[in-house]
Amino acid sequence: MNTAEALVKLLENDGVDSVFGHPGEQILSFYKALSKSFIKHILTRHEQGAIHAADNYARSSGRYGVAIATAGPGAMNLVMGVATAFKDHVPLLVITGDNDYSSTVDNKFQSFPINNVFKNMTVRSFHPPNGRAAISNFKEALRILKTNPIGPVHINLSKDVLIDEDIDDIDLGVFLNSNINPEWSYIDTNIELAIKKLSYSKKPLIIVGNGVVWGQAIELLHDFVSKYNVPIVTTYPARGVISENNRLNLGMVGLRGNSLSDYAYLNSDCIIVLGARLSERTIAKSENFEEFSKKIIHVNINEKDLKGRINICVDVYKFLEIILNKKILDSYNQYSAFSWIDKIYSHEEELVIEGIEDIKENYNPLRPQYAINKIIGAFENNYTLSDAGTHTTWTTLLKKCDKFGKLLFSGGFGPMGFALPGAIGVAIAHPNEKIIVICGDGDIQMVSQELATINEYNLNISIFVINNSQLGIIRQWEEEIYDFDFKYQVDLKNPDFLKLARAYGISSIRCEDKNSLNLAIEESLKEGPYLVDVIVREENIPMPK
Repeated sequence: MNTAEALVKLLENDGVDSVFGHPGEQILSFYKALSKSFIKHILTRHEQGAIHAADNYARSSGRYGVAIATAGPGAMNLVMGVATAFKDHVPLLVITGDNDYSSTVDNKFQSFPINNVFKNMTVRSFHPPNGRAAISNFKEALRILKTNPIGPVHINLSKDVLIDEDIDDIDLGVFLNSNINPEWSYIDTNIELAIKKLSYSKKPLIIVGNGVVWGQAIELLHDFVSKYNVPIVTTYPARGVISENNRLNLGMVGLRGNSLSDYAYLNSDCIIVLGARLSERTIAKSENFEEFSKKIIHVNINEKDLKGRINICVDVYKFLEIILNKKILDSYNQYSAFSWIDKIYSHEEELVIEGIEDIKENYNPLRPQYAINKIIGAFENNYTLSDAGTHTTWTTLLKKCDKFGKLLFSGGFGPMGFALPGAIGVAIAHPNEKIIVICGDGDIQMVSQELATINEYNLNISIFVINNSQLGIIRQWEEEIYDFDFKYQVDLKNPDFLKLARAYGISSIRCEDKNSLNLAIEESLKEGPYLVDVIVREENIPMPK
């Protein structure tokens, strides 16, 4: 057994069922081993497609994703997606090939200091010098993804390392019998302070981040919230951890917060932050955060992210497990809890989005917010992916998530071209579901080659291209923020998206008014891939208040 075969066996033992990648010469030994495995390899048409697919496989399933590329250009094509996952703390195993480790020639064909690039956007970046080191590094990478899932882990595998057969029985025994499970022994003494503060609280609030997801703590969160009737607000990636139809879920907090989440955030007397990094978007409504942070209990496995008065560097699962078993919380005033929730809802204001109501006039072209509202209404409970652009604002405002992962997009990095390849990963993770993509005409042209991947695997994905023939949000910023005298470099001369889809073997339809939109939605409900070109007019998004 050589190194490549051992590493693939390790993935099998760890329960990996699918990986995403694009082969190349330096990684072929790994691919040879993979070809004999039960692990399914999804061949994307570009490495960026592979990494976004692996990312969204993880975001929608709660398990780490795996992406593979070869040396030099292949590895560099992963950079956008690795950075995206890093900013959003998504656990990924990123595997790249490289020229021989023994080669010291820097200018050799396709050689590049790959690890120097990846170390800035990963939790760890390994470059093992031999087979034994590769197995050890690989096991360490999987341990990190299980016990400290705060972002991508990278391993760079040289050609000569992959074919190294210097693996003895001891290496194999440890490897084959390895059982990589998270074991937390570190319990912060501040937990007692946190429990005491919460027990005296009359207006508590929980801010939920995606650390609850990666910590496998969703069920414990449900138990805690229902037992003590503590309301929650969520960050972008944690939407749906508790159904947004549940009265205790007040919605998203921060820059795009609503009247309920804003009031609760600003008027609570104790905020427990679970697995969120408290980005500038999340804390946008607090004028003096240094003063505001005095009421925060911050729980996170990443010590660098802790920003509260009481900081607890521990796994969210362990924290919730402990406080659910503590009798001290029995003194928590349930009557006050109900009064606090009633008080929050007394400040509820109806979300009014101009232009989404049923239209008497048969607008031609459609208003984008009207079209998106109709699409979301038709696919209310489906996994939906949004990209970067004006459509994202309406999608995030209008979509209700009854379950974690039902609305997926990059809240931290926001690259264009995220949704289409991302849908591939979601479709592989959830093969019995219809997956919805809502993207802009600019977005799809960055990754349109992945239509071939969608067709090849006959993935059940419906793609709605919100087509206004421009980079709409950039045009709005030019006009409203930067005071441009005229539109500059934002108009797009688009291809015929119907012909493009059909060239890849995907059925398609165009709509530009109310009646054709209804027909297009009905057609897109059918099994298999489908593309809808939604012609919309120029429209400004509502800016955050």
